[in-house]
Amino acid sequence: MRIVVLGSTGPTGRQVLNTALQRGHDVVALARRPDALSDLAHDGLAIRQADVRVPDTVTSACRDADAVISALGVRRGAPAGTLSAGARAIVDAGPPRIAWTGTFGAGASARRAGLPYDVILRLVLGDGFADKSVADEVVTGSQGTVFHPVMLTGGPATGTATVVPLDLLDRSWRLMPPKVSRADVAAAMVTEVESPAYAGRTVAVY
Repeated sequence: MRIVVLGSTGPTGRQVLNTALQRGHDVVALARRPDALSDLAHDGLAIRQADVRVPDTVTSACRDADAVISALGVRRGAPAGTLSAGARAIVDAGPPRIAWTGTFGAGASARRAGLPYDVILRLVLGDGFADKSVADEVVTGSQGTVFHPVMLTGGPATGTATVVPLDLLDRSWRLMPPKVSRADVAAAMVTEVESPAYAGRTVAVY
């Protein structure tokens, strides 16, 4: 498959790149600063400059992709609408499969992560908290799959992460959600674009 990865320079995006390449896919890494990926060298990897603030650069890069995986993140103080702009740019390209990284505790999973975590998340994301929900809706409306992982760690892949549609998740956390490794989330996202099981849905990963 030809998989385009948005947000490829971040810690989750790096895990997506590694997983997709290890599984033998041709990968196009999109980066606002391609030099940030200069340490990577792989015959199956191409690096292309793209910026969600210039949506056409993302849309053009995603055309003809078999799948797009987004690990795009946002921090407090980021330009308004950053995430939803990225989501719309991907959807406009019309790839057959999309896996999008959302945030547990925002959007459809709001108030399920625990009160302390909810407060922290809103403070960290600022205006980006509401944009999370908008971006998720754009992707699910295009039959993409939105992933809401719980607290992310830098640990190795364990192969034990649980993926379940959010509407079937029978638990919430009162204080703080559990943890899951970025490597396990990346593996779940690559698996989803290889063999879609949750198109048009939001899934929790824990």
